[in-house]
Amino acid sequence: MNKNFINKKLEFLAGHIESLKEYRDSSLQDLKNKAKDLKYVEKLIQELVDCAIDINQFILEEAVSEKPWSSKQSFRDIQGKVLEKYKLGWPEETVKLFIDSVAFRNEIVHSYDVNVYIIWSKRNIKTIFELYAGYSRTIMLLLKKL
Repeated sequence: MNKNFINKKLEFLAGHIESLKEYRDSSLQDLKNKAKDLKYVEKLIQELVDCAIDINQFILEEAVSEKPWSSKQSFRDIQGKVLEKYKLGWPEETVKLFIDSVAFRNEIVHSYDVNVYIIWSKRNIKTIFELYAGYSRTIMLLLKKL
C-alpha cells in the first residue's frame, strides 16, 4: 500500500482541521454576520469530507480490492472491512455522524436547501472538528498496522 499518498492526505486534513479550530465554537449567527467566514467554513468542511472519502476509497481499493458504491458507504465499508479487522472501529454513532457529514457536504456543495442556514442549524462545527480530528487519529493508527 502506498502510505505516502495517505500521509499527504492526512497532512491536508490536519491543515484543514487546524483552520477549522478557530471556528469550532462559532454559532450560526456568528457566521451569518460574516458571510466570508461562513463560505470559508463551508469550504473547509467540504474539503475535509472529500479528503476523508478519498482516503477511505484508496484504503478499501488497496486493502480489500473493493470500491465503495457511494461516499457515505465508504465510511461503513472502511469500518467493517478494514478498521474492525485491526480493532480500530468506531462506535455506530460515530459512523452515523460521518455519514451525516457527507450529506451535509452534499447540501453545501449542491445547495439542496434554498436556505443553507436551515441546514447549518442541524449541524455543529465543533462536532465536525472533533469528528475529523478523530478520523485522522484512527487512520494514522491504521497506517502503523498495515
